[in-house]
Amino acid sequence: MKTDDFFRASGRIPSWAAAVSIYATIISSVTYLTIPAKAFATDWTYYPMLLTIPMVVPLVTRRYLPYFQRSGCSSAYELLERRFSPLTRWMASGLFCIYMIVRIALVLYLPALALSTVAGWSIVLCIVLVALPTMMYSAVGGLKAVIWGDVVQGAVLILGAIFSLAYLITHTEGGAEGFISLAFEADKIRMVDWDMSACKATWWVILVGGLASNLISYTSDQTIIQRYMATRDIAAGSRSLWINAWLYIGSSVLFYAIGTGLYTFYTTHALPEMSIDAVYPYFIVHQLPAAVSILLVVALAAATMSTVSSCINSLATAFCMDFVQRLRPSISERRLLFSARLASIAGGTMGLAVALMMSTWQISSLLDYFNTTLGLLTSGLGSLFFMAVFMPKLKAAVALTGFIVGEAVVFAVWLLTPLNFFLYGAIGLAASLGTSAVLNLLTRRKSKL
Repeated sequence: MKTDDFFRASGRIPSWAAAVSIYATIISSVTYLTIPAKAFATDWTYYPMLLTIPMVVPLVTRRYLPYFQRSGCSSAYELLERRFSPLTRWMASGLFCIYMIVRIALVLYLPALALSTVAGWSIVLCIVLVALPTMMYSAVGGLKAVIWGDVVQGAVLILGAIFSLAYLITHTEGGAEGFISLAFEADKIRMVDWDMSACKATWWVILVGGLASNLISYTSDQTIIQRYMATRDIAAGSRSLWINAWLYIGSSVLFYAIGTGLYTFYTTHALPEMSIDAVYPYFIVHQLPAAVSILLVVALAAATMSTVSSCINSLATAFCMDFVQRLRPSISERRLLFSARLASIAGGTMGLAVALMMSTWQISSLLDYFNTTLGLLTSGLGSLFFMAVFMPKLKAAVALTGFIVGEAVVFAVWLLTPLNFFLYGAIGLAASLGTSAVLNLLTRRKSKL
């Protein structure tokens, strides 16, 4: 296997397959379990955030996608060195690698926690049984194996969700009519909170947070960039992003509806006391027919493996391109490929270790925890790529200062204020870009003087 096959699938992935792979990467076990849990406990208030994806995609396809495609880079962060400096590249890539390890851990931990709670399985065994085979095929097959694996796993995931929703609706008292009646009576399908507070998921927090979060993800996350760069050309990459957007928006209705169905179903069925994240796995294990239950457990494992494999491959790509090859330009292709496989195993192992640590923590809502982590660790990355694309005269020192200030501000907001976590990405972006713009203006005035 060549390194270009491992890191970029040689640029021969069809746009539809890249789209499904992006979708399967985003729709992890976190989504598969926590969105139904959130809808079961509350309502659909988080759903409008997905509607901001089509608002972001035109900007990505017109400005960012050509910028990435023309570069021919395997790592998106190489562009930051070309535009700014090696230090900028290393800091961005290092932060991305940390985020990937945390994400791998969270995606491994959640289904293991849920299944151990409802089925009595060992949480350590659940984590290890999913992590080890995923690390193996990610290390051996590279991006091509990951993408085609995502296609199969994404199909299983959707099929399992359809089975769940159909069963919930037909077994709610009154069938579909009872499902709709109970849902509206309890205000479970409410999508908008018209409050103006900045401390909860109100309409404007969701809008601002969704725009910032999706802009950051689609323009600075190696797991997504790597997929639309694996397509043949800009047109194919653009199609993959649009297909993914509508697939994500449409299928997410399934997951929110499952959460509402869990509420209507358990209105007339007994439910033991448990955490909200364990309700859907409890339903899968104890209510569904055995054959369907097995299918859904497989779908849950598929959702976990697709995201973990994507994270492992992207982490290995970033580490090898941004550190190994950058520091040893003369490294042979064989040694670089060996380093990539070793990095895949090492990254997966670190994620596995953090997942085992998480099993000793008390986390009330894993969806909120995931979105908090996303905002804290990725806003600075989004600002750097925005500067690279839209601020061509910005100097490296100014961009790096803005990046550092933005990260410091968003961590201060997290520690010192009650602001809603959906705003973290927007705050980090604004702080980074605002700092860089002011410093750029001051340095240019000083230069003129």
